[in-house]
Amino acid sequence: MIFNRRSRWRKAKCGFSLIEIMLALLVVSIGIVAMIGLLGSSLDSSAKAHDDLNIVSFADMVFNYCHSVTNWNEISTHGSITVPDYDAVKTPIHIGQLAQFECQVPNVADNLRSTYTVSYILDIEVFGNSKELSLRIWPGLSTNGTERIFYTEIYNWVKN
Repeated sequence: MIFNRRSRWRKAKCGFSLIEIMLALLVVSIGIVAMIGLLGSSLDSSAKAHDDLNIVSFADMVFNYCHSVTNWNEISTHGSITVPDYDAVKTPIHIGQLAQFECQVPNVADNLRSTYTVSYILDIEVFGNSKELSLRIWPGLSTNGTERIFYTEIYNWVKN
């Protein structure tokens, strides 16, 4: 209690007013809503990055195999080519048509395997002494979404 001349004793002001509490709650709620909004976009970005990793991994697997083939005639321009996957299992990769590739990738941290699927179209054309490989890939089982296009050339260095 504080002594006041007009009234003998006046109660001391302590605590917060209702307006101060409401303003504090408003500021906190705006911050929480902003963080929830960022959570959705960060989850979407994470899913897109995961899809991109799978797509690039598949393209790398196909192109590395084609570049490692020593016999020029083993890379057909139609039908399919047989590519070893992560477990060295021979998998047919179809040429000139829409197809799907499903692969199980080991996850070392969890000692589990995750599965991913991509849709692709592989085109191989011969131009003189080179074969041009064009690989269009979509994440998942359909061609909805953004297609990624990869391209490489393989040269026949053996003299005929």
